[in-house]
Amino acid sequence: MLLIEIPRIPTEGLDLDEALDPLALHLEGESEFVLGPGARLVSHVDLVDGTTVHVRGRLEGALDTECGRCLERYTIPVGQELDLFYLPRAAGRPQEQEEDVELSDREVVVGYYDGDRLDLAEVMREQIVLGLPLKRLCREGCRGRCPSCGQDRNKTPCACPPAEEPGDLRLAPLRKLFDTN
Repeated sequence: MLLIEIPRIPTEGLDLDEALDPLALHLEGESEFVLGPGARLVSHVDLVDGTTVHVRGRLEGALDTECGRCLERYTIPVGQELDLFYLPRAAGRPQEQEEDVELSDREVVVGYYDGDRLDLAEVMREQIVLGLPLKRLCREGCRGRCPSCGQDRNKTPCACPPAEEPGDLRLAPLRKLFDTN
């Protein structure tokens, strides 16, 4: 039921309580994360003025991903409030190239649909990807892996000496002054 037939939305709106499946959300080949079982979309869909679709609700679930420092798998909870508006794309107006598009304030907060259907699966995929943290860490103090031996420093410390920075070669004469004293 993630494909909404817009002319079939009743005047009182449409209530949705759908289980989200990675295949339906076009996430089956995603390498960055895996959508865990139990993900749900609970929402209300209204047809505001005959063409504007308003989706309000909540997206719940969990994503399995890899830590950016230690490379261990961990789970990110997803709990996003949705308040989205969709308008029909203007007929006869092809999608412009990215460099030719100038967005108004209204277009930034509004999405578009083609024909008489709104694919909420695509909308949910977009919301999941937008909700991911830029820096994925299993925990705030993750120590990561040793760049020399590759050992996970969260589990056991390694005996590798700290990597020395090569430094700026222009400062080599100045460094010699400090090394002699």
